[in-house]
Amino acid sequence: MKVYAKSDNLKQHPRFRWHPLGTLFDSTGMADWPDDAFTARRIRDGDITTEEPKEKTSSKTKTS
Repeated sequence: MKVYAKSDNLKQHPRFRWHPLGTLFDSTGMADWPDDAFTARRIRDGDITTEEPKEKTSSKTKTS
């Protein structure tokens, strides 16, 4: 299942970047992890999500 890191810190922290049976997060914060108890716990803890992150929009407004 595709999972997404909820924070940039999680993507970069060596202890949390991987699943014992899966893969590392890529540069976009996505990883393909098995649907198991470890993944379910990380989702429940709020560290990862199965929802693809929305693109960040700039809050700056143009002024002329």
